Amino acid sequence: MFSPFGYPWHQTRLVGRVFHRRRLDPLATHFRGRYWVLKDLDALALAIADLALGQWAHVEAILRTSGDWIEADANYAIDAAVHDLTVPAGKDPWHRDGWMFQMISWIVAVEAGAGPARPPQMDLASKGFDGLHLRTSRDGSKIKRLIIFEDKATDSPRDTVRDDVWPSFAKLEKGERNHALAAELAYLVERVEGADPREAVNQVMRSPEGRAYRVSITVGRHHGNAPEFNGLFNGYEGVVSGDRRRRYANVFEIEPLRAWMADLATRAIALLEARR
Repeated sequence: MFSPFGYPWHQTRLVGRVFHRRRLDPLATHFRGRYWVLKDLDALALAIADLALGQWAHVEAILRTSGDWIEADANYAIDAAVHDLTVPAGKDPWHRDGWMFQMISWIVAVEAGAGPARPPQMDLASKGFDGLHLRTSRDGSKIKRLIIFEDKATDSPRDTVRDDVWPSFAKLEKGERNHALAAELAYLVERVEGADPREAVNQVMRSPEGRAYRVSITVGRHHGNAPEFNGLFNGYEGVVSGDRRRRYANVFEIEPLRAWMADLATRAIALLEARR
């Protein structure tokens, strides 16, 4: 059987980087800004398909090596994956699109390297953290900080940042979800060879510099190509104080958003259906 992208499923496909991260130029003064530039739409659809199957470890291994993409053997989960990638008739696509964007955010984090990222959530309506990345030194010998994600696929980026993301970060800065962070941290520390769990807790949970924040959001051209993203992240330093390294801000320019997300889901579903 052949895929809709022109290569047979019994063969592997060589993939490189799925995304390129480009710095905001000129650099923002109060946050670390990045553009996410999609390099390989077919590879992204493959990754979304396998992540929808719950095969995050399989996807992570491929992303970290940029080698051959071998499809995950998970036929038992295809029905559930297709169901989650399909928007029911008469329903809005927000939950589905938000879930896929969290997967995209995770892919970018994995390709950035330097420490483990928590696997994507499999519950479309989960109220847990959108993502977490335990950053380490390049050689993996030292834990640097825990980065807490807010990932938003939205047609109203400024309103979402101001009215949703900033209040969420403010609560985290007050320690309102420290118990949940500590539980997630324990899992991530286990994936860092030689790390001392007690030292990690002291560094991350008891010092503001041990935690950083990462807002990633879909934008149109108004915010996509403008100095400091046209004020999209104004007020960040008032919510998260301290060093600029505590504040990450990413944009992914997609227009039109809902049609693009629907096409990505359709591609991923086609890949899944071809495996039956």
